[in-house]
Amino acid sequence: MLRYQQGGHAAGSGVLQPIQTFDNFDAKVPGVAKTYKMAYDIAEGMGDYIWLIIYGGTGNGKTHLLNAIANRVIERGFEARYVLMAELLSDLRMAIKTNETDDKLSELKRVPYLLIDEVGLEYGSDWERQKVDELLTARWANGRFTIAATNLDIEQLPDRIKSRFKDKHLSRYVKNEAADYRLNRGSPKRGK
Repeated sequence: MLRYQQGGHAAGSGVLQPIQTFDNFDAKVPGVAKTYKMAYDIAEGMGDYIWLIIYGGTGNGKTHLLNAIANRVIERGFEARYVLMAELLSDLRMAIKTNETDDKLSELKRVPYLLIDEVGLEYGSDWERQKVDELLTARWANGRFTIAATNLDIEQLPDRIKSRFKDKHLSRYVKNEAADYRLNRGSPKRGK
């Protein structure tokens, strides 16, 4: 049985979709082959990188690939956590009342695989920027697998985040160039 790290007391816990796997992702859609390969390689531990950011337009499979990575990593016996960045920050702000912000952030710093969806859309306050930077700095310093997705162009991300994902020693970034599959609504094989 798979151990899904979601819900409960973890900050920013999104709902990991066990049905979104590599097996049911249509890698033949124009514009996704390179993205699919890089996602698959990091999930299998075959890449020479531990950080990956997938960027591109909406509705082209980025969230499906994050879920596929998390599901495969868990199948391989590793702990993985899927989070939505906006929910993570909201949970951390709410935890201020109970003095649990540091505990929640520490948990995300330590998890072996952290998958963060919707990076870059949440930065509204200095406190949010500080917490995101603290999380990513700790993960970077400790060599933890960190996989993210964003609708923003890589150049629109804050400099410190962009710099880490562009470091060729530990990271890769890849643009998912597929079109929004929702516009065609053929098959619900891929997520956002």
